[in-house]
Amino acid sequence: MGGNLYTRRMGDDYNTIFRQCVSLNTELHKLVPLAKQMHLLSSNAVSSAARAGTEGNAFRVLTQDIQLLGDEVSECIGDTQKVIGEIVKLASQLVKQFSHYMIYMDLADRLEDKKITSSTKFFDRGHHLVADELRSNNHKLSSNLGMLANLLSPIAILVKKGEYLAVCSSVEAASAGEHGVSFEAVSSMLRELVSQLRLQSARQRSLLRDLSDAIEKQQNNQRYLVYAR
Repeated sequence: MGGNLYTRRMGDDYNTIFRQCVSLNTELHKLVPLAKQMHLLSSNAVSSAARAGTEGNAFRVLTQDIQLLGDEVSECIGDTQKVIGEIVKLASQLVKQFSHYMIYMDLADRLEDKKITSSTKFFDRGHHLVADELRSNNHKLSSNLGMLANLLSPIAILVKKGEYLAVCSSVEAASAGEHGVSFEAVSSMLRELVSQLRLQSARQRSLLRDLSDAIEKQQNNQRYLVYAR
């Protein structure tokens, strides 16, 4: 296929962006089982508090906060799943549209070499239209990435909340007598799940940051797209 080194590199960049979107999608889907485990943990916490009777009154208050934490994590994850699906779709479309752009440009160059000016103008219009579509979808992708960043931002707060609840659960376990073992089990599992959430969130923020930088680069490149012949 034709095109100079500049446009071919842009095509490689679009393929890279698509792969980055797929990687981010994979990472975000790892949050789904984590949310389910948090819901299971909250159920276990309620059971432990119920078995403790009056000795579990203080812990019972904590179970309500643990349940709320699980609900908030699930809601956040559910919203991100919708947006990442659109992001992958847009990235795939950009790869296809850039391929169409290169085809138009290659045909226009071939016809221009043969001095067929009327057809050359037709293909010039075609690749201008595709360039406009690329800019439009690039903007939509950038907008969706911003939306995703906003949806992921509460996770840092939820991690802090989870760490606090885990500490409080351990304190209650230490003073709960014979029921302390089950309380501490809840606290230990909560610490583990929150740690996983923190690590996955950091990984996702890193991928999202790299992806946003790549999209911004492409937006700047596209200003000169139709002149890249």
